Amino acid sequence: MEQRLDFPAKPDQLNLNVKLMKLNRLVVLLFGSVVLVSNPASAAGTAPSDPLAERLFPPDFILHHGEAIGLSDEKRLEILSRVEKAKARFQELEQALVKERDTMVALLDREKPDEAALLKQLDRMSDREKEIKREQFGLILSLRNVLTSEQQARLKELRKTDTPSALESRLKEKLARVEAGVQRLASSGGDPSLIAEKMQQFPELMRVGKVKEAEVLLDRVLKEIEAR
Repeated sequence: MEQRLDFPAKPDQLNLNVKLMKLNRLVVLLFGSVVLVSNPASAAGTAPSDPLAERLFPPDFILHHGEAIGLSDEKRLEILSRVEKAKARFQELEQALVKERDTMVALLDREKPDEAALLKQLDRMSDREKEIKREQFGLILSLRNVLTSEQQARLKELRKTDTPSALESRLKEKLARVEAGVQRLASSGGDPSLIAEKMQQFPELMRVGKVKEAEVLLDRVLKEIEAR
């Protein structure tokens, strides 16, 4: 019986496989950036009819509409800096809340839980939750004060007509076309690395709220793929 020997792939093929693996990881990152930034309504976490929500703007919503309200690069960076600083504090408070919750679970697991101890622990959990809400409110309030009255008024108008799901669908569709085009290019012997390098800009553009620039980048890349 003839034995078949599988030879290692040629160096060029190995390099191509590595590039494709990197591109696949990049595609996952790109889709994640679309979901994260292009859906500010879910980031708000509050109903549109909430009188408090109508007067405050979560950071994702501000950055998402940064171009529409004329947000300068200086203010954009200031917002991002405040959000990054707040993240560390939120993580600390979340860890404290988890610790208090674990203590509550341990008390409830006893055969005959101590009612007084449970009520005291409930107060401790409520205090941690209150701290988290206070920090969240403080962050959003500070971001509102970064905006001019005209920018705040514009955001209120945009909130009435905002359809982030449509934008998300459009960007995802274009990303899928980029992915398919890259795969076709690679399978036909082309080099997709230049496309990948250009697409590295996409997640950062989405992160800082430059959605229009991100979509322009997608359109430019698609034209380049179609021209090959």
